[in-house]
Amino acid sequence: MKQHKFKIFVVLSAALMLLSGCADAGFGDDALLRPPRATGDEAKIQDIISEQAGNGYTLKYPQNGDNRSAVIMRKNDDRKYAVALYSTESDAKLNVSIISYEDEKWKCIGTFSNTGTGVDRVIFDDIDSNGVDEIIIGWSTYDVHKKNLTAYSIENETVREMDIDETYSEIIVSDITDDSVDEIILLSLSTSKIPSQAKVYQYSEQEKRPISIMSALNLDPDVTEFANVIFGKIDKYKKGLVIDSKKSGDILTTQIIYYNPKQNMLVNPLVEITEDGKTSNVTARKDAISSRDIDDDGIIEVPVVTQMAASTDQDASTVCSLTSWKQLSISDDSLQTKMSEIINYNDGYSFMIPDKWKNGAVTAVSDAENRQLTFYIWNSSTASLGDKLLILYRYTKFEWSDLDKRALIQLENVQDKSSNAVFAAQIFNTKSQDSLNITEQEVKKCTRSLG
Repeated sequence: MKQHKFKIFVVLSAALMLLSGCADAGFGDDALLRPPRATGDEAKIQDIISEQAGNGYTLKYPQNGDNRSAVIMRKNDDRKYAVALYSTESDAKLNVSIISYEDEKWKCIGTFSNTGTGVDRVIFDDIDSNGVDEIIIGWSTYDVHKKNLTAYSIENETVREMDIDETYSEIIVSDITDDSVDEIILLSLSTSKIPSQAKVYQYSEQEKRPISIMSALNLDPDVTEFANVIFGKIDKYKKGLVIDSKKSGDILTTQIIYYNPKQNMLVNPLVEITEDGKTSNVTARKDAISSRDIDDDGIIEVPVVTQMAASTDQDASTVCSLTSWKQLSISDDSLQTKMSEIINYNDGYSFMIPDKWKNGAVTAVSDAENRQLTFYIWNSSTASLGDKLLILYRYTKFEWSDLDKRALIQLENVQDKSSNAVFAAQIFNTKSQDSLNITEQEVKKCTRSLG
């Protein structure tokens, strides 16, 4: 997203945020407010809200996003204004008042009502490229997955409301079409009539409001919740949306959405629909791992979780899962592995697989009771475990103090939040495939704390 010319400069002081409508000073979100007397700008803004609201009002706090105050202050070089969100005693509607500072006076330049049940979020973004941020407000409804949307444009000390005739489950405002203008991207979960979809709205100079600029993109129809949505670089040159979503059975999947300029449409390359209508996605996983930039290269990686190799007589519950962090290659929509690791959630560390152990050369087994993780050579020709290469341990400080440590390497770089654990490693050198032997330096480099 491009640099905004507006910047948040202050949130109203506790005197305004903690206004109470009751003599016992109950400060809950739904307390009816008859404010105590504030001072300065806060007092003047408070007077204007009271004048607009009438006898009494309740401040409404956005539940999501970066702006969580019921009264949000904004400023640039030539304009200072406040956005106040509240409901009144007289009706059940929500209200937004835009209060501007001009000629050393505060005055209300626009008040608008909405039938929503609460405020989902408030976003400030210059979607019409005129150098002034628009105010984009999402309103909650009784259906937690269907939120309403309105936008407001400040023009010459007047406010114009722009209706956006669409509901959403998740909203992102960013430049997905790479035209230097931010679009409103709406994600919606499926209903009985409409599948899960992504839609793109862009400001129209002709219609003076955001309108849909391309066909809706169908998303995975089995998704029940958008758990983690990130906008950013998905390869070296392309930006897009990375969406971690929940499905039934505690399954998490990832969808990557980006704009294809040749087709003038969004694409979703990781989701495949089979002939019987079922979805297939290589990122489906039980592990609650979210997509992120794992190696600080500015590009978002996606986790793909697979079970490591095991013989038929092994206890499957002891065989480790391998998490491979992958980047999308736009040229052919394939996923390319950047790094693979074993994540030991129980003991609070991960082990990055070194290059010489990749391509199935090594497998790992976990002993949760004894807090050990053991790496073996994998004999693919016989589908069996080979020589032992490495054991990682977690001890309590008491256990560590009583150990013969001559064969152990303490991993001082791995830390535990409780400060009651000691991590160590034991290296085994094999002669059968000496190219797979690992050094103390490599072990320390590959092992890191979680969190």
